[in-house]
Amino acid sequence: MRRFIIDTDTASDDAVALVMALRAQNIHVEAITCVHGNVPLQVASRNARISVQKAATYQPPVYQGLAIPLLRVLEHRAESAHGADGLGNMNYPEPNVPLADGNAVQKIVDIVAADDSGELELCAIGPMTNIAAAILLAPQVMKKVKNLTVMGGQWRMIDAFTPNAEFNIALDAEAVKIVLESGMHTTFVPIDVCYGHTEIDAADRAVLRSYHTEVGDFFIDSNRCLLEMNRNAYGKDIISMPDPTAIAVLIDPSIITGSFEARADIELRSPDGYGQLLYDLEADDKNCTVITEIDAAKFKDLVFATAKY
Repeated sequence: MRRFIIDTDTASDDAVALVMALRAQNIHVEAITCVHGNVPLQVASRNARISVQKAATYQPPVYQGLAIPLLRVLEHRAESAHGADGLGNMNYPEPNVPLADGNAVQKIVDIVAADDSGELELCAIGPMTNIAAAILLAPQVMKKVKNLTVMGGQWRMIDAFTPNAEFNIALDAEAVKIVLESGMHTTFVPIDVCYGHTEIDAADRAVLRSYHTEVGDFFIDSNRCLLEMNRNAYGKDIISMPDPTAIAVLIDPSIITGSFEARADIELRSPDGYGQLLYDLEADDKNCTVITEIDAAKFKDLVFATAKY
């Protein structure tokens, strides 16, 4: 069974991703570590604990990590997409899942250090601040990580968040630079792959509602602000699912139908290009896999299967 630490800035699509991971039969979540991003850190950690409660399976510890980027002033959040509470302004009650003691950065290092299997993996579905800080704290320990799967970056798409960069990457590109130079292999699930046929449309929402389950309703209700934003800003009656797409790749790698290997670097100096990932496909020292295409039907089947009970 594959084992993961999931690092998240838990808002509405992250919440769906966490429930999917916790309900999967073939992976185990060792810990959930929370970071700044979509919402303030305290909100992210609360939403992670709500997600654990909604999954109703097992309870990995939930830790709070870093509340701001490593070097930059935090300039953006995503409440306009996810609501002030990050979960569609649904006002969910305080979860009964406790916040675990200890800082997420140290806990990542501790969990990796204690593992001798060589099989422990990380998954980042928010900015990579916690992961980079763990590398700075214990670089040799973090080299034990088998792979880091990231929802972030771009492949061909422009204007993902800034003209050249995707949200998770652009919020702390210096952290991404540290990760890319750490010796850790990274699998990017870029924003390009997470749009289009993976989006949850009206017919998909009807399927989820038809189950009459708490999780099916949670998947839609917690994303109602995201739905309204997509309707108003883009004229699209859909809920976009970036973070669940990355988790689906972990749960069922057969979903991947296209990818390439490359040496990735990141732009840090240009005001217009900050956060853009750059790929060298000819490099000898390749450090990442970039997913370029997935089976959208399999992805949606996985979302539906998660919500049926």
